[in-house]
Amino acid sequence: MFRKRFRTKKFRKKGPLPTRKVFLYSFILFIISSIMTLWYVDKSIEPVIMSVAEYEIKRIATETIHESVDENIAKVDMNKIITNNKGGDDSSSSYSFNPVIYSELRANITKDIQKKLGIKQGNPFKTGSAKINDEQYKSVVYYIPFGVVTGNNLLSNYGPEIPVKMSVIGNVESDLRTKLTNAGINNVYYELIVDFDVNIQIVIPSFTKETKVSQEVTVGSLLIEGDVPSYFSNGNGSVAPAIMKENKE
Repeated sequence: MFRKRFRTKKFRKKGPLPTRKVFLYSFILFIISSIMTLWYVDKSIEPVIMSVAEYEIKRIATETIHESVDENIAKVDMNKIITNNKGGDDSSSSYSFNPVIYSELRANITKDIQKKLGIKQGNPFKTGSAKINDEQYKSVVYYIPFGVVTGNNLLSNYGPEIPVKMSVIGNVESDLRTKLTNAGINNVYYELIVDFDVNIQIVIPSFTKETKVSQEVTVGSLLIEGDVPSYFSNGNGSVAPAIMKENKE
């Protein structure tokens, strides 16, 4: 009988990985971990960035509306907007607003609001005076420091700037209404109010949101004084005094 002799195989001991492979594997792991970290951080702070951006955009739009209204009202005589329709000697006067002048004023304010939203490009705290082109008229880009996200006053002006793009969707809508407030005996406070609605699209990197800015602005006001009555009762059920009429001879 023949015996088979089994020889044990000799395994070579593996040495350390080559430097090139170590560098390659380390680089791949670094890239993957960096991408995952950036993705996690971006998703974590995205709602905070959008909240800050929405607040800033609404604040800027509100300031723009009031600024445009004040500048255009200063150019118009308010007595021409609210007119006094006087009757005869014994009849009381009535008041109304001039629709022609009001329509012109509203159109100027609306156009000025849209232009100012386009002019304030790059710096929301300064109003530019350069010629407005179509691209500026459609969208505006603001930059918010990354430190604002932390909510710390000391860090609010530090860090890289995050671009926030604001685009006005459609036209600036405005609606006229009047408000009458009792201001004493036979006195009425007459107010001419315009409600502005601006639809704005806010765009930050990787996220978009639409919001509406609504603002109520008083365009004109007038105190209407009526005739003082001979007797005034507050309606508490007391007996009214007798009023003696003068005898005319």
